[in-house]
Amino acid sequence: MRPHVMSPGLVQAERLTLAVLLSGVAALSFSDFVSPFYWAVVVVATAFRLWRGTGFALTEMQASLVGWFGFFWVGLELFLGRAFLVAFTDFLLILALAVTVEEPTPRNHVHRLLVGLFLILAAAVLTDSVLYALPLIGFLIFAWRAAQRLYGIAQPGGDLPISSWRSDMMILLLTTGLTAILFVSMPRFDFHAYLKPVQPRMATSGFSSRVDLGDFARQLDATVVMRIEPLEGDTSTFRRHMLGRYWRGVVLDRFTGTGWRRSLERTGRQWQPAKAVRLGGGESGSAMRMAVYREASDHAYIFVPDGMRSMAEAPAAMYMNETGAISFRRPPSRRLRLIMTVGGREEFHLMLRAPRREEMDVNTVPAAVRNWAEKLTAGADGIDAKLARLAGELQSWTYDLGAEINPIHPVESFVLKDRRGHCELFASAMALAARSLGVPARVVNGYYGGEWNAVGGFYLIRRQHAHSWVEVWRNGRWQRLDPTPASRWALSGVRFPALDQLWESVRLSWYRYVLEFEDADRGRLVGQLTAWVKRYFPWLLAGMLAMTVAWIFVARVWKSICHRRPASGFWPVLDHWLARRGMQRPVHQPLCKLPPPTGVAAEDWEAFVCSWEKQVYDARQERWSRHMLKRHLRALSAARW
Repeated sequence: MRPHVMSPGLVQAERLTLAVLLSGVAALSFSDFVSPFYWAVVVVATAFRLWRGTGFALTEMQASLVGWFGFFWVGLELFLGRAFLVAFTDFLLILALAVTVEEPTPRNHVHRLLVGLFLILAAAVLTDSVLYALPLIGFLIFAWRAAQRLYGIAQPGGDLPISSWRSDMMILLLTTGLTAILFVSMPRFDFHAYLKPVQPRMATSGFSSRVDLGDFARQLDATVVMRIEPLEGDTSTFRRHMLGRYWRGVVLDRFTGTGWRRSLERTGRQWQPAKAVRLGGGESGSAMRMAVYREASDHAYIFVPDGMRSMAEAPAAMYMNETGAISFRRPPSRRLRLIMTVGGREEFHLMLRAPRREEMDVNTVPAAVRNWAEKLTAGADGIDAKLARLAGELQSWTYDLGAEINPIHPVESFVLKDRRGHCELFASAMALAARSLGVPARVVNGYYGGEWNAVGGFYLIRRQHAHSWVEVWRNGRWQRLDPTPASRWALSGVRFPALDQLWESVRLSWYRYVLEFEDADRGRLVGQLTAWVKRYFPWLLAGMLAMTVAWIFVARVWKSICHRRPASGFWPVLDHWLARRGMQRPVHQPLCKLPPPTGVAAEDWEAFVCSWEKQVYDARQERWSRHMLKRHLRALSAARW
C-alpha cells in the first residue's frame, strides 16, 4: 500500500471525518448490547490510521469486500437468533472499519459522515447512559467542521479556509437548540420491544424463587437500583415521610437445609396494562405521590414500600399472589417509571390468608437450631417475649459480609459457632427458631432504608440496601421481625459521597427528562412555554429590540473609533514589545526603518510590517484591534501577554 499525497485541506478532512466516525463508535461503547470486540477493532484501526497516515489504506474495491463480509456475517448472526437492531449495529461497525481503512477520497469522507450518523442514531436506541451526550456533542462539532472542510476543497483560487473554533461554538449552540426542539416536537417511538430477547438485566442476588445461603457477596455494591423522586410537597417533608421504609419483594417459605424456595401461590389480584393498581389501606395520615425510577433487573418483582396505597397505572400485565408480593407476568423489557401513592407506615396486604403448611413446617428445622431456641427462650413469659428474646440475641451478634459460610449446614454453623454473617443468615435463623416455637414464619427479601441525595432532593436505593427479614403470624396477621444488627446500616460501598450525589442527580435528570420524556410531558411543556410567551411577550420583544439597537450603535461607534485611530492607541503595545527585545524606537521612526528584533526571522518581520502598514494606510482594509495586534506579536515570538 503506497501513501497518498494529499493537500492540507484533504489532511484536515481525513482527521475530521475520522473524528466523526469515532464519535459514533464512542456512543455505542456505552451500550450493553454491543460486544466490545466490534467497536474496539474500529478504535484500533482508527488509531493505526492516524499514526501511519495514508500508508495504511485499502483500495475502494478491497474496502467494499470488507463491507460485503459484514453483510453476510450479520446474516449469519440473525440466523443464529441475534436481535435485529443489535445485528444491524454490528453491521454498521464493520462498515465503520471498512471506511476507516479505505483510501482517502472525497467519496470516502462522505461515507464516513454517513456511517457516523447511523452509529449515533443506533446508539440513541441501544444506550440510555447520560454519557451519550458527550459523543453526541462531539459528533455535532466534527460533522459541521468536516462538512465545511469538504465544501472548501479545490475551490477556484485554492482551498477555502475553515472557520475558527470560536465561531463554531455558535453553530454548536444552534444545532443543540434545534436538536432539543426536534426532541420535544417529534413523536415517541418504542424500539425496546425488538430488544426483548437480549435485554441486559441487573444481576441482583436474592430476588428469585430460589435463594441459597452461600457466598453471594463479599463487599457492598453501590450500584443504584431505584431512584425515588417526590411529585408534590417539599423535599424535607418527603425525606421524613420516606425515611427508614421497607420495600417488600419476594416471599420465601420452604427451607431446604441450605437455602429457601418459594411455594407456588395462587393469584390474588391482577391488573392489565394502563390500569390503576389499588391496594387499599387506611386513609389516616398524609399521603404523597412519588415517581420510582427502576433500573433493569433480572427479576419481575415490584418492590412495594410500607404504606403503598396505589400505583397510577400498570406498565405491563401484573398480579399479586396470596403473600402480597407483586410482580409482572413477564419481566419488562425496559427501565420503568412507576407513579406511586404512599401513606403512613402501616403494613397491609389485600390477601391476609392464614399460614400454609410450608410456613409451619417444623420438620425442616435443624435440631441444633431447635435446641438453641429452646435454651435461649427458657423462662420467657409468652410467645411474644420469646420472639423478642430471639431477635435481641441475634441483633447482638456481628454483621460480617466476609464471614465464612458452611455450605452444607449454614444455619447450624451460624447459630452454634460463627455468630456472624449477612442478613439472610440472621433472617433464616429467626424464621426457623420461630417455627420451632410453633409460630408460622417466612423470609422476605427486599430493600430497607435508602440514601438521601441532598443535591437532587430524592432517595436512591442501591444493591447494598438489599435486605432480608422475617414475617411471623401473630394475632391473626403477619407481623415483621428484623433480627439483623443495626451496625449493618453504618456500612456503605460509596467511596466519594459528594461526587456520587452530583453524578446520580445528573443521571436522574437524564432518566426523567430524556429517557422517560413522554407525550404527556411534551404537552405540559408546550403548555407552560405557551403561557410564558403570552405573559412575557411584550417585554421579550422590547428587550430584543433594545439589544438590537444597542448592538448596532456599539458596532458603529467601535468601527468609527478603529477607523479614526488605526495606530495611535496601539503604538505603546508595539514599543513595549520592542523594548523587551532591547530595541528603543524613536517616536518619529516607522517600523519599516527598524531592523528585525532579536529572535525574529527577517522574512517574518517584513511580512508583519507589510500587514501593519497596509491596515494603517489602506482604507479598504479592516483595522486591527488591540487583541489582533497581540495575536500577531505572539506569532512572531514567544512573548506572553
